[in-house]
Amino acid sequence: MKIVTGMILLFLLSGCYSTLHYGYLPGGDYQYYSPLSPVDLRGERFRLEVVDNRKGFEISCSNLRMDRNTELEGSTGFDYFSAYVRAMIEANNGIIDQNSNNIIRVDLSGLSAEYQGVVYVRVYGLVEFHAAIGNFHKTYCSQMADGDEGAPVGKYAFDTRKGALRKMVSGSTRRALEEFMRDLMEIHKKKGLHI
Repeated sequence: MKIVTGMILLFLLSGCYSTLHYGYLPGGDYQYYSPLSPVDLRGERFRLEVVDNRKGFEISCSNLRMDRNTELEGSTGFDYFSAYVRAMIEANNGIIDQNSNNIIRVDLSGLSAEYQGVVYVRVYGLVEFHAAIGNFHKTYCSQMADGDEGAPVGKYAFDTRKGALRKMVSGSTRRALEEFMRDLMEIHKKKGLHI
């Protein structure tokens, strides 16, 4: 009986070996989530310019102090955000064309994740950027907590700390970018363009 129990335990643990990484469940990479409410930019061409202007420890829509010593600092966070802006435009049927006269300038001012609590932990994704196209200028800001509407992590979900932080940054960024996509469509409707 001890041999059978030992073999079952060994079998179960061997299945976990490929999942575990240095004794911890691995966190997923930063994901690009599809829009929850896509708009149709109808093939409009845009020249995209993304600038990294992250300086402070706060964003306008949150009382949380952003940690500036994370894996999102430097080129990792900037490259992720730049690619997400591009992916969101393309997911909404827009085209990135570096020769276009429709110039979108996006200034990233904050990108981070935070967790608060000891026994009951809340995970937050934080993002803020300023977008400009023509005479239109607007700051987009999102603080998304686990369990919020559209959040990729539920309020009582089981996830690794790293995985949950990364998912919440992705979800919060999606929410802010979707708002920008809706505004972008309205801008072009007002200009009488074919969108």
